[in-house]
Amino acid sequence: MGSRVRTDVFAKATRGVAIDSDFIIDPRKITYVIADTQPVAYECAVEPAWLDYNNHMNVAYYSLAFDQAGEEFVKEFGMGLEYTERTQNSWMVLEAHLTYQNEARLGERLRIETRVLDFNHKLAHLYQEMYRDSVLLATQEQMMLHVSLATRRAADFAPEVLTLLTALHARQRKLPRPGSVGRPLGIKHKA
Repeated sequence: MGSRVRTDVFAKATRGVAIDSDFIIDPRKITYVIADTQPVAYECAVEPAWLDYNNHMNVAYYSLAFDQAGEEFVKEFGMGLEYTERTQNSWMVLEAHLTYQNEARLGERLRIETRVLDFNHKLAHLYQEMYRDSVLLATQEQMMLHVSLATRRAADFAPEVLTLLTALHARQRKLPRPGSVGRPLGIKHKA
């Protein structure tokens, strides 16, 4: 399925991203990542079970929708169920911060865009925005940790995953940094 990619060619294609070693990857995914300068999008609809007594989407289901989008996001880079079964590695969220700007109602189509803000060999700082058409409904910022399910401890990303994250981050860092990233939660008191 995969092919050997020469790192000098891949680094040139990713506009200067340095890659340390050769590895096996699916070249179709490289094409997708290199061509994609926008966040990775996921779509779903507000389901009846997601509504609360205010007749709008309950806060818990915003988290569910963001999680579903995150599951699809990691599949794009080889970290889906097959990866977990094959490697006994997966990902877990260490911290998440949601903001709510507008309501979502029954049956409305939601688009969730996910992007990588930063990463290292074990962590990825992700940012997601939820839209109804062009209306921003909510945002989520999260710190994702790559883990070994055998040890239940942090583990380095597999080389092919790390390379794809590197390429995506190199492209997406040209996008403006969202203003809500890193925003603290608290009540401002008058001095």
